[in-house]
Amino acid sequence: YSPTGRQIAFTSDRSGSPQIYTMDPEGTNVRRISKSGSYNSSPVWSPSGDRLAWVSRVDGRYQIVVLDLISGTLSQLTQGNWNHENPAWSPDGRHLVFASNREGVYHIYTMRADGRNVRQLTRGGSGETPDWSR
Repeated sequence: YSPTGRQIAFTSDRSGSPQIYTMDPEGTNVRRISKSGSYNSSPVWSPSGDRLAWVSRVDGRYQIVVLDLISGTLSQLTQGNWNHENPAWSPDGRHLVFASNREGVYHIYTMRADGRNVRQLTRGGSGETPDWSR
């Protein structure tokens, strides 16, 4: 659900491949949000509800993208020959946490909402489904 509870973001393959959609809580007014890419999944609302982050397959790797719902601008925040998955917004909307296998196994990373200042948070073991406490 969006922070206002007025929309739900979800993944569906109704168009032939996984894409991001929104709808009203009653299941009406379904709209495709992802406009590019053959695989998009795992949408998460920013705390203010003005942005959606999700995972998009780009050149065979999973990357994190953010759509500004007001301007319509889509930004790819991660790059490289690794997979970046499972994004989650910080409570203040200034950062995202995510999992990446850039070290060979999945670890948890954080970055600013514009993709800058990527920092690894975990070492050893494996981390794949991060979230923020509130």
